[in-house]
Amino acid sequence: MHERLVVRLMVFCIFLASCRFSGSEQLTQPFTPPTSPISIEPSTTPQPENTKTATKVFTRVSSPTPKLDLVPSPTPFPEIWYIIQPGTPLAMYNLPHAEAGCSWLGIGGQVFGEDTGPVLGVNILVGGTLDGYKVGSLGTTGMETNIGEGGYEITLGDHPVDSKGTLWIEIVDNIGNPLSAKIPFDTVNDCSKNFILINFTRYVPQAPTGSSGSTFLPLISHPLEPTPTTSP
Repeated sequence: MHERLVVRLMVFCIFLASCRFSGSEQLTQPFTPPTSPISIEPSTTPQPENTKTATKVFTRVSSPTPKLDLVPSPTPFPEIWYIIQPGTPLAMYNLPHAEAGCSWLGIGGQVFGEDTGPVLGVNILVGGTLDGYKVGSLGTTGMETNIGEGGYEITLGDHPVDSKGTLWIEIVDNIGNPLSAKIPFDTVNDCSKNFILINFTRYVPQAPTGSSGSTFLPLISHPLEPTPTTSP
């Protein structure tokens, strides 16, 4: 029995010696490094978020100053333009309506052309406020011959009133276009100065040949009472 066990062990040892284990050749071969680069996959591990707070920074940017055209635009007078006559406005006694006495307040005068002759059919506009009331009246030259051939007249009230620059007068054409500047004028609470005389003359850049360029106040005609005669 013992001899059979020894024989079996010897046969098993011979069998083991003749067996070749897998991997034994790999251990005996030298290590050769790979020739191709090894790709490393990025880590999918989430990175911690940046806890810093972004701060807005405002930068002042200076824009270039635009260049302005400083050349003034021409502003010539219209072909027909009237200016106020020197010496007016003039507050005076109401010769055209002397019989009204202190129960009248108004404005009147004439418009003269470049030849110093009266201009007929010119529209005179008066506006503004007087004694707290709005004023808006239109007159036409040539309608009041008692002031002159080209006379105009506009009634302002039934009694004298003080006012300072609240009223204005202007010449306009038939469709309302201005032919003069708006001229402010005053009124006086005085029965001897309840007629405001305002004349206009046509503006000419150069006086016409043969004209002295002089202007004259209108001749206000008023019938005078006949002087009684005493018999000798």
